[in-house]
Amino acid sequence: MTVVRDDRLQVRVDATAKRRLEEAASEVHLSLSAFVLQAAQNKADDVLAERDVIRLSPNAAAAFEEALTRPARVNDKLAQALARPMKFTWLD
Repeated sequence: MTVVRDDRLQVRVDATAKRRLEEAASEVHLSLSAFVLQAAQNKADDVLAERDVIRLSPNAAAAFEEALTRPARVNDKLAQALARPMKFTWLD
């Protein structure tokens, strides 16, 4: 199956950075474009995965767990806020 690539990404680098990238790409038997694209995609995956992970200290994790398991108490202000029409929609 052939992958059609219509979009272009242009990056300006200094000569030293380009030589370093070319050398690294050569070491793993990839073209410079394939090497840079693969590295950028890996970094994008890492960055996007971070937003799905919450790291807490043991004390913060215990407080978070306790807050999740404690029954909710709805006061007047919260009830009023929940009754207002939403000004946004969830993206997920």
